[in-house]
Amino acid sequence: MSDDFFSNLGNDKPYMKIAFEGFAGCGKTYTAADIAIGLHARIGSAKPIIIFDTELSAKFLGPRLRNAGIPAQVKSSRSMADLKDTMARLRDGYADILIIDSISHVWEDFIESYKRRVKRNRLEFQDWGIIKPTWKAEFSDPLVRDPYHILMTGRAGYEYENEKNPDTGKREIYKSGIKMKVEGETAYEPDILVLMERFEEVLTETKQVWREATILKDRSSMIDGKTFRDPTYADFAPAIEAVLSEPVPRSTIRDGDAGSLFRTEEDKREWTRRRDIALEKIQAAMVRRWPGQSAADKKAKADCLMAVFGTGSWIEVSTWMPNALERCCAALESAYPLGAGGDHADPMPPWGA
Repeated sequence: MSDDFFSNLGNDKPYMKIAFEGFAGCGKTYTAADIAIGLHARIGSAKPIIIFDTELSAKFLGPRLRNAGIPAQVKSSRSMADLKDTMARLRDGYADILIIDSISHVWEDFIESYKRRVKRNRLEFQDWGIIKPTWKAEFSDPLVRDPYHILMTGRAGYEYENEKNPDTGKREIYKSGIKMKVEGETAYEPDILVLMERFEEVLTETKQVWREATILKDRSSMIDGKTFRDPTYADFAPAIEAVLSEPVPRSTIRDGDAGSLFRTEEDKREWTRRRDIALEKIQAAMVRRWPGQSAADKKAKADCLMAVFGTGSWIEVSTWMPNALERCCAALESAYPLGAGGDHADPMPPWGA
C-alpha cells in the first residue's frame, strides 16, 4: 500500500518547550530569560523575544536583554484571551521565542472569568467538564503544536495526602510533594520540566545564596534527573541541541476526525431512516415488475430475492445495513430492467449467474 497516511520518522518539531516551577524567589524568571537569550543566539533569530508578563516584572529583564543585543516586546496581562492572541501572532511568524511569566496567574484568571460568566462564586463538579477541555483546546494543545519556542514559569504549591496515624488511629494530612499551580496536566506538556529552589547558608561572616534547578522531566533524556547550581544556558544546551538537531519539514496531514467514531441518537435515527427508505424502494421496484399475486409473480419475487440478496427471507433482508440495501436495490434495477412501456420484462438470468 502506498499513501501518505504515515510519514518517515524525523524531527518535525524542532522547538523547545520548557516549564519552570517553584516558589517565589527561586529564580524561575531569571533562568528562563537566560535560556531564552542563549536560544535566541543559537537559532540566529533576528526577531524580538516576546514576554507575556502577568507580574509586571518584565522590566527587570530589560538590562540583560539589551546587553545581549536582543530586542524584546511585552504584553502585560493575565487574560487567557490575550495569551491566545499572543500565541496566534507568534504562530504567524511574529517572533521565535515566547516567555510566559507566569502561567499560574493566567490559570487563576481563567477560573475567575468562568465564575463571572456563570454568575457563581464557587465551582461545581460539572464545571470541570467545561473548564478543562477549554483550557486544553485554547492553551495546552497550541503549547505543544505551535512552531516556536516557549519558556513558561509557574508558581509552586504543595500536594497533600492523608494517612492513618498508627499511634492515634486518626487520619492526618501531610505534604506529599510539589506541583505547579495550574491545570493538572499542563506542567507535563512541555519537553522539559524544571523544579527551581532557593538555598542559603549562613556562615560566620557572610551568607551564601544560590538557586538549584532539578530536571524533573526531559524527553531527550540528556539532562533528565540532573541538578544544576545557579543554572545557565550551558547546562540545558545538551537537551536543546537534541531538540533542534536535524529538523525535517513538518507534516501537514490533518488528524482524522474522532467524532465520526461516536454513534449518537441522531445517527441512529438517520441509520433507521436510510434503511426504511431503501426497503421501501426495493419493495416498490419488485411491485412494478411483478404486481400480481399469481403463482408466477410470487415465484418471480422469490427468485429475485435469492438472486439479488442471496436469501429467500424478507425479514432477514430488512435487517441489513442501509448501504448494503442501497447497493442491492441498484443491482435489482439493473438485473431486472422494465419494458419500454413500463411493464415488467422477462427477468434476466439470476444475478451473478
